[in-house]
Amino acid sequence: MPQWESQERRYTLTDSTFIKSELPEDALPIAQATSETVYPRWSRERLANEAATLKFIASRTTIPVPKFLDLYEENGLLHLKTERVPGISLADMAFDTPTKYGAATTHVTTWLESFVLPQLRNLRHHTIGSVDTTLPVIPPSRITYRDKRPNWLRKTSRDADFVFCHNDLGQHNILVDPDTFQITAIVDWEYAGYYPPESEYPLWLKHYREQGNDHLKTEHLVELLDNASKRPKAADTLILITRRFDGSCQEPIRRKLCLSKYYRNGPLQLYHHGPVSSFAIRSASPSAYARPCRSAGAPVS
Repeated sequence: MPQWESQERRYTLTDSTFIKSELPEDALPIAQATSETVYPRWSRERLANEAATLKFIASRTTIPVPKFLDLYEENGLLHLKTERVPGISLADMAFDTPTKYGAATTHVTTWLESFVLPQLRNLRHHTIGSVDTTLPVIPPSRITYRDKRPNWLRKTSRDADFVFCHNDLGQHNILVDPDTFQITAIVDWEYAGYYPPESEYPLWLKHYREQGNDHLKTEHLVELLDNASKRPKAADTLILITRRFDGSCQEPIRRKLCLSKYYRNGPLQLYHHGPVSSFAIRSASPSAYARPCRSAGAPVS
């Protein structure tokens, strides 16, 4: 029964299962500078978060993830058991099958951007953090590695501005078929939750050894989390006030449009389809005004 360890976890692989466990205290690393034991931050909470996330993603999307089997405590340590998934990590392909690595990376990138990320971005919430609201806010490790604050505030927004993020979507967490490059599973959801969209940094584009020192954008992410509740609000409705071409002093025609989904997914454009000489926009977000539309069907920016 294969078993190996990282600085924070013990991993056990059987013919049908994969178990991720807390390390006993005598197996934890020792800091060279202080000779003190280095305890993983939110060790149990992260396993609980991954368990909740696996069930959530399986029920709300078609993204392939390991099937959750159990979260249990044994000998004072927490263990997460899932079904074993076939395939190897995309990162391992760089060494095991280097001639296929480039094509596999291209295939995986296309699949992530067209299939996985859109589904995750459609999962929205007005509060930062885990799908299990009993757990603390657990930012990505690239943030907590530098910012050692003990607790992070659970920021909220009036609108559902936060999208679901994996938060460690690197090549080491993407399992693929080494022959077809088909993704068999996305694993290691310990840091997943609702966060600003920018939190999902494209770690999958390069092998972790080629990322460079500035790829983590740590300071920018910390600023995003600290100011999350101040993000601009997307309007739920916009009221278009239209006037007739003849300039008559009739009461303006009011039309309500639900455009928030377009606003959130990209630049907002309004299209004129009727006998209208001008638009004025009033919304819950900061005031905005559109230029007169010159021809039917022309965009107003």
